[in-house]
Amino acid sequence: MNPRDMAAAENTAFWNLLAPLKINLYNFILKSLNFATDADDVYQETILHGFQYFASFRQDKEFRAWIFSIAHNEIKRHFRKTRKRSELGALKLPLMTSPGDEAALVKEIYRYAAGLKPREREIFFLFYESGFAISEIEEITNLKSGYIKLLLHQARTNLKTKLGVSHD
Repeated sequence: MNPRDMAAAENTAFWNLLAPLKINLYNFILKSLNFATDADDVYQETILHGFQYFASFRQDKEFRAWIFSIAHNEIKRHFRKTRKRSELGALKLPLMTSPGDEAALVKEIYRYAAGLKPREREIFFLFYESGFAISEIEEITNLKSGYIKLLLHQARTNLKTKLGVSHD
């Protein structure tokens, strides 16, 4: 296979692996940045860096964790650049189509998550929305599993208090 064909096959592989993850990846970045308008830029940088470094992706690893690791690094880079954590935009949720208490509860949980510190918010959404296991979050963020569990426990405890749910 000539070098052009190899590059084309590599490009196709990247886009095929990314396709089913694009929406979840974008939503993770958007929520980690507290719905800031910079989320589009961070998402584009994530895709660009993923594409640029795809040759270094190890096939024995999970692509999903690898691309989310890149997103995590881009989010950290964004916060280092801006250093304006307190000026993040207010949470704006789309209107829920399902009626009832569940929609109100989901909205309240998102409002709660918007008030978390950036790292806590990122861990919260990686675990609860993106469905990553503690070991995967550890790989993505380079944080120790004990610290990740502590952040999740604190978030759950605080959320229960905010919602008036007993701490079993």
